[in-house]
Amino acid sequence: MEEAPFAADIPAYETLALLGRLVETAVNRSLQQQAGITWEEYLTLSHLHRNPHHFLHMTELATRLGFSRSRVSRAVARQELRGLITRSACPRDARAAHATVTEQGVTFLLQIRSTYEAAVRSCLTELRVGADRMEVLAKQLHPLTDHYGRPAALTGCVGAPTPQCRPLAITER
Repeated sequence: MEEAPFAADIPAYETLALLGRLVETAVNRSLQQQAGITWEEYLTLSHLHRNPHHFLHMTELATRLGFSRSRVSRAVARQELRGLITRSACPRDARAAHATVTEQGVTFLLQIRSTYEAAVRSCLTELRVGADRMEVLAKQLHPLTDHYGRPAALTGCVGAPTPQCRPLAITER
C-alpha cells in the first residue's frame, strides 16, 4: 500500500482551518460589540470599496470572498437596510445584480477599519503569531489563492455602473 504523497496534508489543513476560525470568531465578536457589524459584512464592504468602481456582480463578490451566493446575499441585504450597500440590475446581464457600496458605506467602513485591524492584531498576538511569522505565512499562501476569484472571463462589467443600472425591487431579488 502506497503512502499518501503528503503525509502532513490533513494535519496542516486542520491547523490552518483552526487558525482561520479562531481569528474569524474573535474578529467577528469584536466587530459586533464595537461597531454592530459582522465579520462577513465588513469583508463585503471592504471588497466592494477596494474595487475601482466600488461595485461587483453578486456572484463575483461571493467568489472573491469564498462565500456561497446566499451568504453574500444575506450580508448585502442586511447592509442595504442600513444604507451601506445598494443592489441594482446589471444592464449587460438580466440574470445578474450588482452590489455597490454607498457613500455612507464608505464612511462607515473607514470609521471601523481601525476596529477591524486592532481585532485582527489582538487575536494574532493572543495566538502568539508574530508579524514576522504572518509575513512568511502570507507570502507562502498568497500564490495558492491569488487566482481564486479571478476568472479568466470576467463578467463583462468593467466600468462604473451605467445609468441603466436600476435598483432592484424586493420581489426581483
